[in-house]
Amino acid sequence: MVVQAWSYLAVYAAVAAWEVAAGDAAPLVYWIVPMLLGQPALRAFLLAEHTGCPLVADMAANTLTTAAVRLLGWNMPFHTEHDLYPAVPFHALPRLHSAIRDRLKVVWPGYRAAHREIGETLT
Repeated sequence: MVVQAWSYLAVYAAVAAWEVAAGDAAPLVYWIVPMLLGQPALRAFLLAEHTGCPLVADMAANTLTTAAVRLLGWNMPFHTEHDLYPAVPFHALPRLHSAIRDRLKVVWPGYRAAHREIGETLT
């Protein structure tokens, strides 16, 4: 898997370098700049999905559910529900949440609360 990841990275870098050397700014415009702009927001979003959870096999305990920004992330803030039942389509995750809420070990009202709690555990 590591060799495959490095291979993909090498191919991506070669294609980007070739395109830029040929005077085409497409790799910068459509790949590098969006990545640099989007990664901070994506990291904040993804950090709240598993950080601070126990390293156990029980997905109801090792995954966080946050109630905020559901529409922006196609209901992926219902992350525990998604991990427990990955075949459930995104539009049915709120109903699934209602059905299994009592089984969930960690539910946050939103990302701000999750990040505040994560920050307190780091200090």
